[in-house]
Amino acid sequence: MKVEFLGSYREDLPKDHFKEVVFVGRSNVGKSSLINMLVGEPVARVSKEPGRTRSINAFLLEGRIKLVDVPGYGFAKVSKAERESWKRLIESYFRERRQNIRCVFVLIDSKVGPTDLDKLMIEWLRHINIPYKVVLTKTDKASQKELSKSLELLKVVGVNEVIITSAKEGKGKKELYRSILEVVEG
Repeated sequence: MKVEFLGSYREDLPKDHFKEVVFVGRSNVGKSSLINMLVGEPVARVSKEPGRTRSINAFLLEGRIKLVDVPGYGFAKVSKAERESWKRLIESYFRERRQNIRCVFVLIDSKVGPTDLDKLMIEWLRHINIPYKVVLTKTDKASQKELSKSLELLKVVGVNEVIITSAKEGKGKKELYRSILEVVEG
């Protein structure tokens, strides 16, 4: 798979015509790891410390699809001012790029299940009418009981279709790629 790093942005997002898919989730849900697994190479910086993604990072997949990794929400050890800055950045991104965004992939840790912040993100995406899909991450670390509980909790918030992944094991790569192609080409 051909992938190119386009840039890291904290403001002045570039104007272009590419169709975009966006990856959102808690600070340590594994957005960067999932992107790396998807494209087959370490293009997104992965850190053990939550909240390392502090800007919007864009990658061009196959010369035509923009993958966008936004700062995580949740418990990153950063100042309140930094969190507010991220919030403004993300809201600005969604406002400015709305016409380009084809789908938002909401990543949820399969061990933890949907948190209140995940539920708020899903509600917000529904409210602003942006298509989304839910991706459960880190399934290699979750027991069958934890995975089942996460799936049940997602059904409660009206999510019935879920992509099950493990960046470590490469699980769900084909399904995720197929889903991206469907939303971009469909």
